[in-house]
Amino acid sequence: VPVLRLLKLLRRFDDFHLILKAFRLASEALPVLLFILAVIVLVFASLIYVLEPRSNIESLPKALWMTVVTVGTVGYGDVVPESPWGSLVTVAMIVVSALYMAIPVGIVGKAFSDVWDDRSQLNMIHRARRRFLERGYKAQDIPAMFCTFDHDLDGELDLSEFMAMMHKMQVALGTERLTELFLSFDSDGSGGIDDAEFVRILFPSAYAQMYGIKSGTGDTTGE
Repeated sequence: VPVLRLLKLLRRFDDFHLILKAFRLASEALPVLLFILAVIVLVFASLIYVLEPRSNIESLPKALWMTVVTVGTVGYGDVVPESPWGSLVTVAMIVVSALYMAIPVGIVGKAFSDVWDDRSQLNMIHRARRRFLERGYKAQDIPAMFCTFDHDLDGELDLSEFMAMMHKMQVALGTERLTELFLSFDSDGSGGIDDAEFVRILFPSAYAQMYGIKSGTGDTTGE
């Protein structure tokens, strides 16, 4: 199928996952916004249905169609108000919908802006996660790996131990990128990272399950 072949090209765009992450962040506010949008559509559709003559708007579904097209700023023009009161309600609907539609657009734009500002770190974490999975490693393997490469037995890996572990697992990102990756894990600037910090950043979905942290508590980091 040509469409499926075209979608395969998405694998060559490393920044595509940033768009998905932005939409995941914005989706938290979407249920409330969709509910309010439904209320706006139903209120104005009901007013138009009541005020317009039946020769123009003969059913509520047709009024809903006109309202949805107007709120969506499409404006086909196949259905227009004929009565003065219907025109007045339509003008109010245009103003309200224009103001309201700016809210979800702003939320999505802000989410994408925040993600884009952190794109270097997010891309690096994404590549590291992908390399781990390609090598057959899972989040559950990380505590044992840390114990193996923790030569001074302090419960944490310093930069040299971290690089040794990554090279041993053939997660080739380069010295500079590995240093940046280490610093992104070392959020407290202590110079060392433990397995919990590593899993929390690289495999956040497995973090709560492995370390007994309930969802919604503690620090969370999106994939």
